[in-house]
Amino acid sequence: MNSLDGSALIRSGRFAKAGMSTGTNYIKHYLGNSLPIKKLHQDKPTLNRKNAISIFKELSKLKGLPLKLAQGMSMDTGLLPIEFMEVMSSAQYSVPPMNRALVRTQFKRNFNEYPENIFQSFDYDAFAAATIGQVHHATNSNGVRLVVKVQYPNVRKSIYSDLKLLSFFGKQFFKGVNFEHYLEEVRKTILEETDYIKEGRNIQKFRDIFLSDEIIFPEYKESTSNEKILTMTFLEGDHLDQMLKKGPRQNIKNKYGQIMWNFFHENINSSNNTFHADVHPGNFLFCEGVKLGVIDFGCIKVFPDQFIKSCIRLVQNYLNGSHQNFLKELEYMGFIKKVSSQSEKEKKIQILFSNLAEILGSIYEKSIFDFGNKKFREDLNNLFQNAMEIREVRGSEQFIFFNRITFGLMSILMKLEAKIETSESREIILNTDC
Repeated sequence: MNSLDGSALIRSGRFAKAGMSTGTNYIKHYLGNSLPIKKLHQDKPTLNRKNAISIFKELSKLKGLPLKLAQGMSMDTGLLPIEFMEVMSSAQYSVPPMNRALVRTQFKRNFNEYPENIFQSFDYDAFAAATIGQVHHATNSNGVRLVVKVQYPNVRKSIYSDLKLLSFFGKQFFKGVNFEHYLEEVRKTILEETDYIKEGRNIQKFRDIFLSDEIIFPEYKESTSNEKILTMTFLEGDHLDQMLKKGPRQNIKNKYGQIMWNFFHENINSSNNTFHADVHPGNFLFCEGVKLGVIDFGCIKVFPDQFIKSCIRLVQNYLNGSHQNFLKELEYMGFIKKVSSQSEKEKKIQILFSNLAEILGSIYEKSIFDFGNKKFREDLNNLFQNAMEIREVRGSEQFIFFNRITFGLMSILMKLEAKIETSESREIILNTDC
């Protein structure tokens, strides 16, 4: 890779290529299965995997926003075949890296020095390549192990190009919806991720608020960081899939799940409404001593106070059995147009949100909730499918990232099949003054 393509024409061409590859795979599948030649036959999972690989191949070249979408595809929503989820979960690890010369150029532009003159050691072979930048091992003069994130060139330009495409496709799918203010929220948040100084300060902020014996964060190294290059201390641990392949005991999975569950409820309980808003398996490490490591801080959201209070009131009303107040809160939040409306569409939307409240509320109604429960997974997946049929976006633009937090967390806990104690979190919700 020499540079990130920023041209809207080139990037839309790659999207088109992904679509053509998928179409070709389908033709081969149906043609091969119709012929009396056994070796040409393939099953549906094989077709799904081939299509996922074709799409991921093009998205990984684009990086940036398309890789964010790939990460979203890896969530267990039931909208895509499991083969897509498995392939797209590679979005944090299997991206083609920048070459050595381009890494050196980035350092020269931003520090007027090459990395070997800044660090005691620097490994030019990236060990991870993510959506905005790629990650290298290094050590400082004291021999401390470091992680150095180097931003891809032209990434901001590519984001603007991709947002134009997203706007076009969004308007086609969500007919008659004012899509722009939702897109503006995405634009603002994604562009903030390109400022590594801001991300470094986010690391320090989370260390100050949430550091504990169970949850750990890297240390931000300001002297060797700037807007395009970020340095932090290295955390040793496994990503979710790596940890699960080792066959951990159920009590270990429960403990990890509990830490993650408690962490996000502490986000709710914090006085400044600060949330880690990129809840994806690639952004967490499962560390020795059953500690959870958080390693990416580009997407941090400080939600408006009234928005968080409204979300909490919604849950409080459901848990307290106040259905009418629950519906009124939905109306206040812009999800339903009028509680008294009798239109078929409004009825469907009311039922959808009532079902969502019942599914998520069931977690808090038991002192111990089992995220390995197959019925919970099936109910949640069916809800996503019903939501897609409505083809309308409503409510605050803040829900774009609040939903990513909520359902990203659910997806990880379901993969862990963790059993979670929920009494304390229920008290946090019910006792929060709104």
